[in-house]
Amino acid sequence: ESETFAGQMQRAFQLAYQRDPDRSELKLLKRHFQQMLVHHQQTIPLRTDPPTVLARSLVEEFSGKAFHYEERLDVYEDYQPHIKPWDVSAETRALADLCLVLMNSNEFIYIY
Repeated sequence: ESETFAGQMQRAFQLAYQRDPDRSELKLLKRHFQQMLVHHQQTIPLRTDPPTVLARSLVEEFSGKAFHYEERLDVYEDYQPHIKPWDVSAETRALADLCLVLMNSNEFIYIY
């Protein structure tokens, strides 16, 4: 909803808390975003594909002998995965971390 990361941070805050951040909160948001941006620029996520074959080992019930076989996982043949960390920029990953901080804050705690 915004072209700038400052606008995106402010909008994330508005969506999470239904209010605008004050100056100190906005300053903390920007500082955390910058720290996460540096972290994600230095830490490139490695692509991992889901397995297509599993090696299985079982013990035969009557003889007690071990046997091994490979199980083909055809569930991933037409699998359309969600966007993964290696598919997006460091800025997007830093913004996602900022959203996690907002969603895990104490402002969501309430008592019945």
